[in-house]
Amino acid sequence: MARKKQRGPVYLVKEPNWAKFSLETDEDKRYEHFKGSEYFLHSEISDKVLYESVIRWVKEASGWDKETINLVLAAPAWCWASINKYCFFWEKVGYMPRKMIDYLENKLDYLKERGQKEIDEKAERIAAPKRKIVRINLDLFLNAVEDIFDWLANGRKAQDAVNLVKQCGLNKEEVATAVVQLQNTLDELVELQRVRKIVNRSDWDEQLVEGYSWINRPNTQKIVDWYKEAVTELGTSQERKKVVRRKKPQDPRKIVARLRHLQADKDLNIASIQAVDILGASECWVYDTKRKRLGLYMSKGVGGLGVKGTSITGYDEDLSYEKTLRKPEEQLKNVMSKSKKAIHEVVGKIRGKKMKPKTRINPNMLLLKVQ
Repeated sequence: MARKKQRGPVYLVKEPNWAKFSLETDEDKRYEHFKGSEYFLHSEISDKVLYESVIRWVKEASGWDKETINLVLAAPAWCWASINKYCFFWEKVGYMPRKMIDYLENKLDYLKERGQKEIDEKAERIAAPKRKIVRINLDLFLNAVEDIFDWLANGRKAQDAVNLVKQCGLNKEEVATAVVQLQNTLDELVELQRVRKIVNRSDWDEQLVEGYSWINRPNTQKIVDWYKEAVTELGTSQERKKVVRRKKPQDPRKIVARLRHLQADKDLNIASIQAVDILGASECWVYDTKRKRLGLYMSKGVGGLGVKGTSITGYDEDLSYEKTLRKPEEQLKNVMSKSKKAIHEVVGKIRGKKMKPKTRINPNMLLLKVQ
């Protein structure tokens, strides 16, 4: 038997059924739904996503005038930390309990004050003179290297080669020129170390030793070590600029973001399941409220369903179908209560022709269940 694909949960804490919450009309129960989902919002939704909901609520649902909107949105995101969950909840269910709205109104003066302060501080930063950052070019880099050579030759401490290269920020052509010049000096010093050990030297060797006679052997070794480190760092500095970015696994919520479906139907009192549950499922049952058709998307293998754009993918056309319901209120209630095996028997007894399911999910379709 084929093993079911293990995609892993989108969240560690179970996500509330927002579509089901959207059907609620009682004010007290609406507030209870929010309190029940508060732990999920705190644990699983990032501050960035929560604040994005704040921006949309302020612009679309707050009812504030343009000046107020500009002021409160200028306030730092942390000013909304205690109330951003309200806005995310509103975006998911289509309403905000009265208690939350009253609390938001009470914080309005504070948000406006913080926003005005942020605007004033930003204006001061813009007006302040900017410090000019001067890049060390190739000439300055080579001059610095010459100074370091002299310091090391005289037994003094010098700047670390790695730090000097990082400060310079040389481009590709400048690095190539610098490497050639440093490598020439390095080769000469290495040759010096070799001929110093020879007893019967040639005339050229004697000239080389005499030319560097002012540098003793320990200091010569320090210079060689520094130049080797500098040449190595110049090479690796270019490699670090070639950043290889790993492709992040796609967020399941983004995969289903374009899947347009009906969140809930108040007449039928049915709410859709979470769209992400389709990913990795074997069967997905849907109901088109406009055409009154019950549909099944079924994969040939276990866990083969997926989503791409506005469509369910991975289903087998021979196993998938849709049927027209004559009495949807009664038949859907019966279908929703059945187990995986029993649901096929119940639907099989419904009179009507099996038709090919629609490739795309439309805004009139309820996502009934997956298995």
